[in-house]
Amino acid sequence: MNKTVLIVDDDPIVRFIIQTMIHNLDSSVNCFQCDNGEEGLTVLETLQSSTHTVVVLLDINMPVLNGWGFLDSLPKINLDSFNRFRLYIVTSSTDESDKVKAHSYPVVKKLYHKPLSKQDIKEILNSDELS
Repeated sequence: MNKTVLIVDDDPIVRFIIQTMIHNLDSSVNCFQCDNGEEGLTVLETLQSSTHTVVVLLDINMPVLNGWGFLDSLPKINLDSFNRFRLYIVTSSTDESDKVKAHSYPVVKKLYHKPLSKQDIKEILNSDELS
């Protein structure tokens, strides 16, 4: 199944590394990069009704609209319009309260710590086969 990955992170180096790792594992994956949650929501709206599995890799601490604001704004987007939708938090935060808060959002499948490993990327890309 075709996949589209939306990388929402304010660090361009992190976005580049994640996209490179994804393309090294599967060059057919479409990647979009956004440097804040507001841009991420705009791109996500354009992906509605996509036949692809849409995977969001979301940072927490970003300018303009952070990860929590992104998650709080998701109800404005009809997630049912996606063929398959997966959202993962990717953060450098080690604060336990962030982990607890992330898991309070039903849409969050898992929280990963930066930097992502090759195994993390494989797990994320194969998540639709696992559930």
